Amino acid sequence: MDSTVRRVTVLIVAIALAACAFALTVPLVTSVRGVGGPLVADAERPMLAALGVFVAFAVVTAIACVVGKLLNAVVGLFVLGTGVGLLAMRTGTSLDFAFGGSSPKLAALELVAWTALVAAASHAVFRVAGPLSDIPPTHEDDIDSPTGAAARKSWLAGLAGIAVAWVAAATATKGQAIGAAVLGGFAAGAVGRMLAPRTQPVYLAAAPVAALALAHAYIAFAMRGELAAGVVDGSFPRLLRIMPIDAAAGSLAGVALGYGFARSFVSEKTD
Repeated sequence: MDSTVRRVTVLIVAIALAACAFALTVPLVTSVRGVGGPLVADAERPMLAALGVFVAFAVVTAIACVVGKLLNAVVGLFVLGTGVGLLAMRTGTSLDFAFGGSSPKLAALELVAWTALVAAASHAVFRVAGPLSDIPPTHEDDIDSPTGAAARKSWLAGLAGIAVAWVAAATATKGQAIGAAVLGGFAAGAVGRMLAPRTQPVYLAAAPVAALALAHAYIAFAMRGELAAGVVDGSFPRLLRIMPIDAAAGSLAGVALGYGFARSFVSEKTD
């Protein structure tokens, strides 16, 4: 089989399987109002919803590991992001978040949980798939280590991702929120590769989610008044339009796309 046909076939089959796995969790995240809640905590049975989402995430992470082994780790993370993205499309928007009585503090906590899940999944995919072939080892710990000085510098790209997401989150629609998260992830992936071109991006996909968690936490403690009132008077923070699951999906898929895009103009010869 031609290598291009093989890559496309693997990618299509993997995305379909990822979508099916997360589609099974949609009924679990339904809130008492009969629609998908914006947070997993807003589900009618939050513990069951959290368990279902975790199991689906673990299953699709395993699929991403296989894709990573067949293609590469970054493509595997993209597949995981598309699966999470399907669930994100079926959950509530920031308007449901504001008018449904959700808590910004809970949103920040969920973002912390998603940060841990994304980091763990990324670690697993790179562990199974192995390092990216176009980034050879330098035998320098600060550069080769996935948590070394170069890697930590690349995580600052999460801040660039948040800035781009803030600009892109122009409306409260679900598509706009996911799109903003993907664009933010894309920026983080590209900037992360520019900051650390010789370091494997093992945990880079978690950086934008972690940055958004910090932003949500700050907003949660600094914001005054009701969320619903903010929607009405226009003071509703833009970054709150991106729900935790939107951020996870957008970061996984967007960082993968941005990191691959940056390959065309970033040299691995210098840091």
